[in-house]
Amino acid sequence: MKAKHGLVLILLSFLSMGASYRTQNFIINAPNPQIAQQVGQYAEYYRKQKAMEWLGREMTPWPEPCPVKVLISLNGAGGATSFAFDQGQVLSQEMQVEGPLDRILVSVLPHEITHTVFAYYFRTPVPRWADEGGCVLSEDDLEKQRHDSMTRDILSTPGRKIPLRRLFTMTKYPNDVMVLYAEGFSVSEYLVSLGGRPTFLAFVAYAMNYGWDNAVKAYYRFNSIEELEERWIAYLRNNRPGQAPGLLASNGPRGNEASTIQSLAVTRQTYPPSQPVLEAPMPVYRGTAPNQPISEDYSNPSIRPATPSASYNQPQQYYAQPQQSQQSQQSQQSQGGISLGAPQSVGQGIR
Repeated sequence: MKAKHGLVLILLSFLSMGASYRTQNFIINAPNPQIAQQVGQYAEYYRKQKAMEWLGREMTPWPEPCPVKVLISLNGAGGATSFAFDQGQVLSQEMQVEGPLDRILVSVLPHEITHTVFAYYFRTPVPRWADEGGCVLSEDDLEKQRHDSMTRDILSTPGRKIPLRRLFTMTKYPNDVMVLYAEGFSVSEYLVSLGGRPTFLAFVAYAMNYGWDNAVKAYYRFNSIEELEERWIAYLRNNRPGQAPGLLASNGPRGNEASTIQSLAVTRQTYPPSQPVLEAPMPVYRGTAPNQPISEDYSNPSIRPATPSASYNQPQQYYAQPQQSQQSQQSQQSQGGISLGAPQSVGQGIR
């Protein structure tokens, strides 16, 4: 009787794990096989798309697939991606996404996949404002409009804005944490609109080695962080949301100006924001976990990234939007389920 009871418990435990789906670079664990396959196909799609957008080329296959845990709920969309870095390498990574399926597919998943692109590029933790701000750019229009609206509200509230000189060097979260995320997104969007995504990554890497003032001069032709801030605020005040000011950025410094990274294992986690639940004692915001202090010190040269190679300092030479051949699209559609030509929203989601 005891043996039979134990067998039942084992079976129930196995069933509670849901279904798994393996792709070349991901292992998806989801409530059922259909969702697991759908998320797996989208993950591979975004991995290629976001690498092309940010790097201008695809990433090489990972030596080990990234585990992805999928939780379907109606409590708001969110996710977390953890990385372990050591000696300029990504030792491990794992991901969790949660929320309504439609919001996972068009918002949370592309955000978290972009974190893996940044990890592949920098191979070390990135300043939070740039890491989270850049990843929000990979989300759908609904989420980007929400962050843009928050930024404009912050700028119109006296005393709430964080000056960029302080924002760029912050290693801990402020009390008004959403100011960091909203401004981080808005500044990232503005800089990307000036020079493109690869230039933005090269700018951040250069700044982490040689300082933010030197970086804004080299890549965006501003004399100081303060001048960048003035131009960014003026742009928001004088332009409609989504209106780009045009490509004005410089290619940045020429040549390979790599710095030496000391051996240091670093674990980095990212946490997306979830919609507040009325009974919850506190909301969880993207980039931070409740009661988890952030102690990363970006002034420590041992965790600074090497400056990208010459090819990364000349992004426009290879930057191109990803395109899929007609044959590839037909092949994907024939497999059934979703069409990977363009992710499709399943519903309205939570607003």
